[in-house]
Amino acid sequence: MAAAISAAPNVPISPGKLPLIGHAFAMWRNPLKFFNSVSEQGPLARIQLGPLHAYLVSDHDMLYDILVRKSKDYEKGMQYDRVRSMLGNGILLSEDELHRSQRLLMQPAFHHTQIATYLGIMRDSATAVFDSWEDGQRVNMYPMFYELAVRIVIKALFSTDMAEHDIKEVYRCMPVVISGVERRAAVPPALLDRVPTRGSKLFHSAIGRLTKVGRRIVSDLDSERDRAANDLMARLFAARDSGNPNVTDQQIHEEFMTMLTAGSETTPSAMSWTAYLLGEHPDVQRKLQAEVDAVLEGRPVTAEDLPKLEYTRRVVTESLRMYPPVWALGRRTRVDTQLGGHRIPRGTEVLYSIYAVHHDRTVYPKPGTFDPDRWLPERRREVPRSAFMPFGAGVRNCIGESFAWNEIQAVIATLASQWHVRPTSDKPVEPIAMGALVPGPLPMTVVRRKI
Repeated sequence: MAAAISAAPNVPISPGKLPLIGHAFAMWRNPLKFFNSVSEQGPLARIQLGPLHAYLVSDHDMLYDILVRKSKDYEKGMQYDRVRSMLGNGILLSEDELHRSQRLLMQPAFHHTQIATYLGIMRDSATAVFDSWEDGQRVNMYPMFYELAVRIVIKALFSTDMAEHDIKEVYRCMPVVISGVERRAAVPPALLDRVPTRGSKLFHSAIGRLTKVGRRIVSDLDSERDRAANDLMARLFAARDSGNPNVTDQQIHEEFMTMLTAGSETTPSAMSWTAYLLGEHPDVQRKLQAEVDAVLEGRPVTAEDLPKLEYTRRVVTESLRMYPPVWALGRRTRVDTQLGGHRIPRGTEVLYSIYAVHHDRTVYPKPGTFDPDRWLPERRREVPRSAFMPFGAGVRNCIGESFAWNEIQAVIATLASQWHVRPTSDKPVEPIAMGALVPGPLPMTVVRRKI
């Protein structure tokens, strides 16, 4: 049931509300522009999406309340509801005791010692792609990084190679699903699904095709698996075979689909934006390359090298600040609670903008400026923990955060050791807000380094 809008009368309502649909059309048409405009109204604003009254949080301290201090007052919100038909009760969507048991079971696959063993897969997968380039070639960065990320997550977590036709199918279908999820956050899904539009048909078809791919891969893994393997899938199969009531065939499928979705939607965005920013700032690219050359001395990157690549880490961090892949999400209050001094009733949708938090001028001077040195130790100490959370925070913090950091750094270091990347146009690349904040068309010229 929608919460009464009079619950927090002192919270301003965003202008531009239309009769009946409220702000739904503006959010549906351009989510990032809409969220940014609402964020300008203040740290907490009211919006209306059809019959639903909701709040948008743009303040880092309030967001920390939602994700950490008062996390028990909240559950997954409407954006998560829209993707449940594909991800079910995978670790991204599950709640309470089921989520705790899943995290306990799956966490060892993401321990730093285990992630170190994935580094070779990350590096070698990237090297295979970069070695196929020709000097002066024009590369469309986002599709390239997307396919690379799918290969890495499948090989590392499930110890298998994904067939080329399956990778292409994921690339075709996943953006359709994620875009459909975002649109259904603005417009009641029942309305979209009741009218058999082309977009609605594509959305449900894409879910069906991805589900079919996932079930086939999981079935093959189950029948051909190495009983001595120690990857994520092996842990799930072993838990099922030992009689764990929370791990069924359906649950394993949902965990596979969750990891495939998370691994193919966030890191490609981060790697693409990092490449774009390096191309736009040749001085930063040269400095990063000099560090890579000094640390690696011409050999492939290893897990032991990553802590020494301090400037590379700062570049990636600044890229994640400017273009956080998970740019906006939401929660639903499960009890009456307080937020920013206002009473928020049970059942209220509370959206939040990580993009706005990462561009807060009171925390980040000149937030639109790419400045990796704002993450020097002495400057980083001035940034509150709550003002930088590209992977979330608290008990629902992304289980694959360390995996993602290692993957992005290893791929960027491997790229920088071999190639310069240069923009093909002076025209800025505009972000597109889907499930992740992805770049628009991003062709870049790759020039082989002469070392």
